[in-house]
Amino acid sequence: MIVSCVDTVIIPDDKTVDEDFWKSKSDVQLMVNGAYQAMLSENVLSKLIVWGGLRSDEMIPIDNLTSDVRDDLRDINLANIQADNMYAEWGPIYGIINRCNVVLEKAAAVKDEDPSYTEGDYQADRAQMLALRALCHFYLVRNFRDVPLAVTAVMNSSQDYYLSQSAPSVVLEKCISDLKEAEGNSILATAFADWQKVGILTRDGVQSILADIFLWRASVTHSQADYDEAIAYCDKVIASKKSQHVFKRGESREEKDFYLSEGKSMFNDLFVEQNAEESIFEIQSTSTTANANMAICKYFAHYANSRDPYLFASNSYKYTGTVYTVSGYQRDWRGSMNTYADEKTVGDFTGVQIRKYVFGDRNFSPSSTDTRGNAVRAFSNTYQQNYIIYRLADVMLMKAEALVAKAALMANDATDASEYSDEVKTLINDAFVITSEVNTRAREVTTSTILPATYATIEKMEELVMAERARELAFEGKRWYDLLRFNYRHIDPVDYSTTLAAMSEQGKALATTYAPMLDFVKGKLAGKGNAVTAKMQNEAKLYMPVPLVDLNVDSNLKQNPGYGSTDTYSKK
Repeated sequence: MIVSCVDTVIIPDDKTVDEDFWKSKSDVQLMVNGAYQAMLSENVLSKLIVWGGLRSDEMIPIDNLTSDVRDDLRDINLANIQADNMYAEWGPIYGIINRCNVVLEKAAAVKDEDPSYTEGDYQADRAQMLALRALCHFYLVRNFRDVPLAVTAVMNSSQDYYLSQSAPSVVLEKCISDLKEAEGNSILATAFADWQKVGILTRDGVQSILADIFLWRASVTHSQADYDEAIAYCDKVIASKKSQHVFKRGESREEKDFYLSEGKSMFNDLFVEQNAEESIFEIQSTSTTANANMAICKYFAHYANSRDPYLFASNSYKYTGTVYTVSGYQRDWRGSMNTYADEKTVGDFTGVQIRKYVFGDRNFSPSSTDTRGNAVRAFSNTYQQNYIIYRLADVMLMKAEALVAKAALMANDATDASEYSDEVKTLINDAFVITSEVNTRAREVTTSTILPATYATIEKMEELVMAERARELAFEGKRWYDLLRFNYRHIDPVDYSTTLAAMSEQGKALATTYAPMLDFVKGKLAGKGNAVTAKMQNEAKLYMPVPLVDLNVDSNLKQNPGYGSTDTYSKK
């Protein structure tokens, strides 16, 4: 498994496993901080960007890059992924998991060495590492499906550590178990008044991951119980964020269910000032070389001084694109906040440059002619920009999605709203209220609104939630997973209790991809859309191949059957 990166990724620094290291509270804190900082590394964050965005309809790669990066990004865009693609690599994520495992195995003994390291300190650190480990495993399941479950620390390169893949149900159940333990011991966000409020996994963060996992698993298995769990955890986070709200000067003291930044200031709050009140968990960056956000800079802003970034937004995400074209209102702040208006031809496709995470000027208004694409933050070695993993609007829309999906399960295939039970109608209306709240805060012109009557059916409400997530969470690494959940909701429940390789060996048919899901992906591909999505017709091809380098050293691993045998892979 992770042996391919044993020397450079998996094994901690020699001093961190030496017997003389684990002696003080500060030693533990150093390792905990190191696990978070590893999330910021270009090798990790670039994968989260590509996995969550490029595979979807959000982004396209540019052509004028070094050959390996260019070819691998292009192959992902065109569904030509090979097992030696640099983005089909899980070693860096397992490196973070191993950092967590080291802390989980070593930290308890520090209580005997340093009296200032109390049981409460230990439990708080343990909660963070359990949660971060679960988050990393969750990313792996969503991108590779069948992955090794790593819960034992690798301390040195001579240690045998060859693991088989576990079925995703096993991995997710372990994640849920760990997160529920972490929930009880996690630090409340109110314990901090600085960046740590959202810079570490507080209870709000732990509960956000739980909501996300339950929503994912419910979509795969069509479990109403899991949708209920997702809704319950969303409610916990929403209530917590509401209780933390600090009223600003001049702000109405009116009691509200949700406190989000105003549309005209949300870009500044979230992506310029950073660590906003509505944020829940974001990876912290500073303007030092060691903590610069190289991935955001190269992939969204620029690389090699002032050259174009690696990725552009697809044309549908421009200010006047289909993502922001909604009947009933106009001038969505996010149309300008998310992208620049200038359009460029990028190889075979057309796109626009991404503004989110890039632009450092807080003062601008929505405009179809806004081309201020040069006001980026800094060059790569001092690029200071946090990367948001969870924020309140995301959790609110998770709840809306879960409500609609639950309604679909309860509606028993009723197609007319008049056939819905009162409970189903209530679920749809509650989802509308939440989605409308996110939508309304993002509009400059609010004289017209989206109307409940327009979204009275499950199908229309599902469309609205997905569209709102596309507008609100563009380029935040969410879109591909949104599309996968959409796919799973509309096909028969998938057996997550076995691996794809085992299913293939048993002669079982793999789940067929839901065609409307592929229609979303086609949106960025122009005339090549049908040829690309033809390669994504079953569940196996919606996931990454197992990395070739790992297959070559661990005979326990089996390749995703969507990618053939291990000896057929070569760079194309």
